[in-house]
Amino acid sequence: MAKLEVANAAPGAAVAEKWSVRRLFSEWRELGIIVALIMTVLVFTAVDPEFLSSYNLVNIVLQASVTAILAMAVTFVIITGGIDLSIGTALALSAVVSGLLMSQGYPLPVVVLGTLATGALAGLFNGMIITVSGITPFVVTLGSMSIFSGLALIVSGGQTVYGIPPEFSDLLAGKIGPIPTPIVIAFAVLAVASIVMRMTKLGEYLIALGGAREVARLAGIKVGFYTAIAYVISSSLAAVGAMVTVGRLGAADPALGADLLLPAIAAAVMGGADLNGGEGSMLGAVIGALLIATLQAGLTFLNVQAFYQQVAIGVVIILALLSNRLQKV
Repeated sequence: MAKLEVANAAPGAAVAEKWSVRRLFSEWRELGIIVALIMTVLVFTAVDPEFLSSYNLVNIVLQASVTAILAMAVTFVIITGGIDLSIGTALALSAVVSGLLMSQGYPLPVVVLGTLATGALAGLFNGMIITVSGITPFVVTLGSMSIFSGLALIVSGGQTVYGIPPEFSDLLAGKIGPIPTPIVIAFAVLAVASIVMRMTKLGEYLIALGGAREVARLAGIKVGFYTAIAYVISSSLAAVGAMVTVGRLGAADPALGADLLLPAIAAAVMGGADLNGGEGSMLGAVIGALLIATLQAGLTFLNVQAFYQQVAIGVVIILALLSNRLQKV
């Protein structure tokens, strides 16, 4: 009789396990960050219904656009088991080069190519040092973070670069229909990055590098080459973020990007990127950036002073990362 009860209960238990909340969150890692984003919006809306206005929501997505681009950029590197601490200063260096090219009257295609080339070279520098020397990505990019910051100050003479043509701002910081262009660019990057990771050999190789580097090498994957490619992609996307930022501000400040490193990495990890490599989600990174921007907007809405905002956002980021960690236990 007891055996019969066990036999009858087993299928139900299997179904319960299949549809359990824990299993759902484990299989769809973006779900946790989506729930956190919705809860955050609901809490701020309960405090002030104006928070849910279309103007405010569009503004939040707009504010998150550059952070989202950087979060996707750093996700490419984290998936390989690396880290890129120079992403913010690579943005600053690319922004200054972009501003200088425009201030000297170069045509727009030259400006775009020059800015992207600057970002790509910064990433190539990181990738080459890491693959050739074998020094850990943390140490290499910590050093290059200082190098790129110094170069941005040297190239700009320590001054903010003005003289950005209105056409450039209209192109990268205007609107496409009713939607601000930075939002369109961020979602275009999301689409391309998702396709690369899900549907190309490059995406498979990057995941393989982070999952088991030695196995990937034995399987014939050029470990050094594809590691360097990840850093080139990362810094090139930082250059895209630089052009959007310069377009929005109408100027290129050599100190740009210094405050974007932590939010970008936090957004990537909150969105499902594993710091040990082998796992990451471009969509999750974007939602992570939206969560951080929502927190900042909500606290500003409540007139919370900036230094209290930093504490609150830091606590929420740690809690979100802890939750992400517990999901994997």
